[in-house]
Amino acid sequence: MKKNPIIIMAAMDVEADFLIEKLENMTCVDVEKYQFFEGTIENYPVVICRCYVGTINATIATYIAIQKYHPIAVISQGTAGAHGKNIHIGDLVIGQKCVNIVSAKTPRKKEGEGSNSLEWNLLKFISGQEDRLEYQLGNKHLIEFAKKVPYTDGKIHFGTLGSGDIWNQETDKILWLHQNYGTLCEDMESIAIYTVANRFKIPVLGIRVISNNEILGESYIRTTGLKSQEFCYQFILEILKDASA
Repeated sequence: MKKNPIIIMAAMDVEADFLIEKLENMTCVDVEKYQFFEGTIENYPVVICRCYVGTINATIATYIAIQKYHPIAVISQGTAGAHGKNIHIGDLVIGQKCVNIVSAKTPRKKEGEGSNSLEWNLLKFISGQEDRLEYQLGNKHLIEFAKKVPYTDGKIHFGTLGSGDIWNQETDKILWLHQNYGTLCEDMESIAIYTVANRFKIPVLGIRVISNNEILGESYIRTTGLKSQEFCYQFILEILKDASA
């Protein structure tokens, strides 16, 4: 009987190459510009999707992946910028929740009254319904699997992923998001991946390694993407261990 795969979403080469090398019997399928690396890990089908950067790319690629492969789980994996003073490069954030940090309603201001993003409110805009704050949830079972995976390159934080098409470098803005919405980090794909997967009732979870912390002056290190991939590989093995029990 054909098994439904686990899908791993990764935006950049440095967030995907290690996992692609771990695939056995790998083949690459192009759908439009998105690449799907099909293979197996421990004889179980796994597909690594190179979705490219940004919420639009991640939305399209996740939709294609779900329609094409009907996965048992979708994992948003890669790098992120820290939103806390106690979160450092190399730390991992496991997304129990995810919130769109660029979906906002501003206060009404007249010409000449300026603009202040610290006065904005994060909201989801839903046709025919009242605007409201809404978090996308990570799958509880996948979170429990993540808790079983050891990690020695930093701390593991469980909490809220901030996500949207923005690279925040304003310390006050980052701290405002952290204090008001509980965000531990930000990336540009997870909110799309969570939203699409949840819409289709596919278990979803984000695993993000911290690549920079603007608050502490810890500059971006591109190669940290390897650490999230290594953790994600062990995470997959943990899922498969349970499936074969």
